[in-house]
Amino acid sequence: MPEIPSFLIAGHVCVDLTPALGCEWPQPGLLLEAGDLHFSMGGAVPNVGTALSRLGYPVRLAGLVGDDRLGAIAMQLLQPLGKQPGIRIAPGQSTSYSVVIAPQSGDRAFLHCTGANVVFTSSDVRDEDMDGAAWLHCGYPPILPAMAAEGGAELVRLFSRARQGGLRTSLDLCSIAGNAASVDWETVLGKCAPYVTVFAPSIDELRTVLRQPGRELGEIEDVRNLARRSLEIGFPIVVIKLGVLGIYLATTSDHKNLGDWKFSREWYGRELWVPCFRAKFVNATGAGDATIAALIASIASGAGPERAITIAAACGACSVEGPDAASGVPTMCELDARIRGGWQRLDSDAPGAGWTYDPNAAIWRFGGSDEKN
Repeated sequence: MPEIPSFLIAGHVCVDLTPALGCEWPQPGLLLEAGDLHFSMGGAVPNVGTALSRLGYPVRLAGLVGDDRLGAIAMQLLQPLGKQPGIRIAPGQSTSYSVVIAPQSGDRAFLHCTGANVVFTSSDVRDEDMDGAAWLHCGYPPILPAMAAEGGAELVRLFSRARQGGLRTSLDLCSIAGNAASVDWETVLGKCAPYVTVFAPSIDELRTVLRQPGRELGEIEDVRNLARRSLEIGFPIVVIKLGVLGIYLATTSDHKNLGDWKFSREWYGRELWVPCFRAKFVNATGAGDATIAALIASIASGAGPERAITIAAACGACSVEGPDAASGVPTMCELDARIRGGWQRLDSDAPGAGWTYDPNAAIWRFGGSDEKN
């Protein structure tokens, strides 16, 4: 029986405070009743880590909380993941938190305090944290100021260490605002790309870092152009999260690049688009992180590109059925069973010319229906 890969998740840690809202967006000057306040861990580290754990994979976390009462709450909320010595207290710092405003319809908004994340650097991921891990995921560098400083030197240092240690790696972004908007993110990404296996931003995040204007979400050529630019920067595998339109994947045709990461030929030069699964929506907070958790779990376990993004889309759909990022995530076996049981997808038209639909896999392929072997 193959060994189950272990994951190290590093980067942003916060506590999410989500009031239950039975209304639309509040109007200025009005007092609106809210339901119970839901406490949960948020940020890339707890979200991806908890989702991986629920899927059935061992995880280690690396991040910082403050030496305040909210830090104690954070440590308590992380207890279900077992002992996590990589989550450490930063003296004199406050614990990061987000107030999540999630109305009945429309997108969410966040009131965010960066807290201890402001001082997180590559040195907060120790060699012992990496020992025995198969994969390093780092998330949300735009709200990790020390990691983004000086052209992303600390971010590059972290990924370089992981690469030298034989780990596969992945990178995710987040909304870019405030001081982060002044960073030359394309240059930062170019420095990181040689050490990153999978780059997995959302479409809006990718447009922002590549300084591209916003367009209609369904414009396939926009998505393809952003993916091409990301591949040109040097990422071997690019996965773009498209919200309700699903997931797009593109991979390099450079056999040496993917070969160095020990990928089989079925990964070379691929373009795939998988529609979303139908879900009973509760809260989309952290759904992108759950998507990434299933994606990297599948890849690390030897899945091909079709299965990897299908499992990723399914896990993202499960995530929105819970009150936080990971409560709705099942085991990998349960996820497989739900897909095999005929779980319906959202309706999907052809993305554009040159795309072929495989009704058995419920996936769109560019350039023909046959897999590249």
